Amino acid sequence: MSAQMQTPVTDAADAGLRVDNLEVTIGRGRGAFRVVEELSFSVPPGRMLGLVGESGSGKSMTATALLGLLPWGSRISQGSVQLDGRELANLPERRMRGLRGREMGMIFQNPLSSLNPSMTIARQIGEPYRLYTGASESEARERALELLREVGVPDPERRLDDYPHQFSGGMRQRVMIAMALACKPRLLIADEPTTALDVTIQAQILRLLKRLQEEMQLAVILITHDLSLVAEYADDIMVMYAGRSVEHAPAQDFFRAPRHPYSHALLNSIPRLGDLGQRLADIEGIPPAPQAFPPGCRFAPRCPRATEECGRAYPPPEGGEHRYHCLHPLEGDRA
Repeated sequence: MSAQMQTPVTDAADAGLRVDNLEVTIGRGRGAFRVVEELSFSVPPGRMLGLVGESGSGKSMTATALLGLLPWGSRISQGSVQLDGRELANLPERRMRGLRGREMGMIFQNPLSSLNPSMTIARQIGEPYRLYTGASESEARERALELLREVGVPDPERRLDDYPHQFSGGMRQRVMIAMALACKPRLLIADEPTTALDVTIQAQILRLLKRLQEEMQLAVILITHDLSLVAEYADDIMVMYAGRSVEHAPAQDFFRAPRHPYSHALLNSIPRLGDLGQRLADIEGIPPAPQAFPPGCRFAPRCPRATEECGRAYPPPEGGEHRYHCLHPLEGDRA
């Protein structure tokens, strides 16, 4: 089989994904506004970052910025995105096309709309593999078969020549994972990968992602609005609100003692055994639109702990490994 393109050798300190002070802006001139601001985090090989927050918090915009797939009219206006020490921010599209699929894989929310209905599964998985490795058609087919086995598709030899509509939702998502892994990427981004799947299939898909992350030493970003999905699988948690990170911590620390009121509110909105008959906690109000982000803490208008000081300037980061942006953080364990 043709040799796969080699990943550059990097120092251990540079391995994985590193994002520093990322800002994403839509529009230009006086009408421009930022949808992601001052975002910094890292995902080492073999670890999974759970990126959580309500709809509109900037999670998917962050993912598209990392992949160089920002929608028309938007751009990375500041900051650095490095994968294994290589700078990716604002690379020309020609060079990014050479990295997407080979160095970075993406699992989209809806596999039925992401897969080509007129192409067999073997061709859809094998095509990027042939493109990036120079493999022959037979070699690409063998790679597709290997990947279908890897992601747990039953009777993979027979399913190779099936079309997407012949698969269930969970099996289609497994095919998407196989496509994302075809060229052995270093970074895998899963954007709401269990949307519209029942809870049993959700657990199967997340267990599969966790196993592949550990076996292949992938740096994984799992994007979701559901904290209960990442509680068991993520190594680290970053909570976003209105385009900014409000809390970032190792998963065990985060779930034991969230410091930001927004994180605490999200956790309290998860149904728990023993709470039958009780009303679920909700968060009053709605997130601000990007064109109307307040100058201070963006959660302040919805926060029961907010004071006048919270509205003046965005809080600086506090803490070390467990980092948060809040002037009045919670001190104890989750209530």
